[in-house]
Amino acid sequence: MGGIFGSSGTVDLPAEHRTRRLRLPKNARNRRPQVKESSLLDDADFRMLWLSRLLSQTAQGALLYALLILVVDLSNRSFYNSLFVACSNIPSIAFGLPAGLVVDSLSRKHLLVMLNGFRFVFMLFLIASEPSLTGVFAATLGIWIIHQFYSPSEASMLADMVPSDRYTSAQSLFNLALTISQALGLVLLAPLMLRLGGPELVFVMVGALWLVAGALTILLPSIPLEQSATRRPRRRGLIESLGDGWRFVRGDRPTLEAILDDVLVSVGMSSLVVIIPFYLERVLGTSKENTVFVFAPAALGLVIGLRMAPFLARVIGERYSASLSLAGFAFCIFSLGFVEQAYRFLNDVLRIPLNQITDWLAISPLIFLAMLISIPAGITSSIVNVAARSILLQRSPSSVRGQVIATQGLIGNVFGLVPTLLAGIATDIFGVVPVAVALGVLILIAGGVAHGAGRRPAPQALPAT
Repeated sequence: MGGIFGSSGTVDLPAEHRTRRLRLPKNARNRRPQVKESSLLDDADFRMLWLSRLLSQTAQGALLYALLILVVDLSNRSFYNSLFVACSNIPSIAFGLPAGLVVDSLSRKHLLVMLNGFRFVFMLFLIASEPSLTGVFAATLGIWIIHQFYSPSEASMLADMVPSDRYTSAQSLFNLALTISQALGLVLLAPLMLRLGGPELVFVMVGALWLVAGALTILLPSIPLEQSATRRPRRRGLIESLGDGWRFVRGDRPTLEAILDDVLVSVGMSSLVVIIPFYLERVLGTSKENTVFVFAPAALGLVIGLRMAPFLARVIGERYSASLSLAGFAFCIFSLGFVEQAYRFLNDVLRIPLNQITDWLAISPLIFLAMLISIPAGITSSIVNVAARSILLQRSPSSVRGQVIATQGLIGNVFGLVPTLLAGIATDIFGVVPVAVALGVLILIAGGVAHGAGRRPAPQALPAT
């Protein structure tokens, strides 16, 4: 912990980068007054980026769902579920900071086009090979390695195209694309394709979606390096350059707090992915194949959270929005361990006719309560993500923004690797309910500790250029 929160100097950038504003493309500068009161989706460039995100995330969600089902079918052990989720952590640890440096040094548009092409070629190899546990893990690692470069490229492109005072709205729309893509990829397309043609059909569909997403990124405006502020005024060593994002993060308290809030939600989500299939079987008494159905209401919560996030940012600010929502998210996970007690209290003590309601809906009372809990869980996680990313985009200098985003991913995956692995092992030893309760408590405690660390005296960080 000392290495994470220790004090150090901030990013060393010349005075010209501290004072000059980010130079947007000419068409972006000219249209600022016109789009201020209208939806960002009315802008053709933003709409193209939004659609490419929708398609690429739909493809990635569908692919990861199919790969997870393959892991469950080929192993039937929760440890391998943990290992599957951990495959998203390892590439970030190994490639996160170098990827951020690449994003800040090369054209973001060209990176998006090239990486979508890599994804398409990757699907061709998957289609030609036989499914195996080793192959599934190799494919998962490959997809997440590509993602380490794609995610900061996409986020930095967003920041270059949108005025800074609209970052919260832009991030909310970006998360809306993610929510829609999860509904399309996880709920509709992946299960349907698996039933109709097995994993191979999913791979074909995913490759096609990434091909179209790549075509859309070709239509994005080219932002020269001097306009995206990625030029460096002097040559520096690789190690020094790799540390720019981290030095800025630990020198800027609001950014550090925001990143840690978002990281804790991500840790909670990845741990839930590990235990949820067994939660459904051992607590709710239903098949693990019903995971998407049971927690589908979380998508409604995500959409509500996206609508609430800009409003809360105006009323109480992004920092309070993130911290309060993190506490709410922890409580939702904690509540999953007490659905049976909640059912008895509501039905027997408060005399709420849950049996009649659930009989009419033709679902189990325990499943009904789990579905209800998933709604506020989706709301709070959505608010944390939008508020945290908005703070990051607003405060980080554009010349190191890709590295700051990569640093966020690195912190999340370093902190998330061990809990994700332990969640599967603990589920086998202690059971699902104790793990869910402990997870909620630990997130709440870690949130308090993180905000205490974020409020320690720190050097003054550079303002965003």
